Amino acid sequence: MIGVDIARIARVGKAVESKPFRDRVFTAEEQRYCDGKPNPFESYAGIFCAKEAAVKAIKCGFGKGIMPTDIEISHDGNGAPVLNAHGDAEKKFFGYCADVSISHEGEYAIAAVMLYKRT
Repeated sequence: MIGVDIARIARVGKAVESKPFRDRVFTAEEQRYCDGKPNPFESYAGIFCAKEAAVKAIKCGFGKGIMPTDIEISHDGNGAPVLNAHGDAEKKFFGYCADVSISHEGEYAIAAVMLYKRT
């Protein structure tokens, strides 16, 4: 299963200026990661897209038991994004492995999430 999402970086950046939005959508660790980057809005937009792509891949949406902070995007030692599911999302993603790809160029960020059954 695959999910893809694209967002305008400036649009996400404007939303992220609101602390309530930031706290509702991004975990504390995601906020630390993004705020430590040279262009935080790019990182926020990329992670936002990855969360949206994840719920598209699992064929559900936010607000149906899964909150945006139930899906956390961290990074491995090489900087590659990693999907971590918590709370109700953990139940939905149980039995799946996820490959996550995030990119940004110019005005846009995009992410793709591919889910496959664990063997």
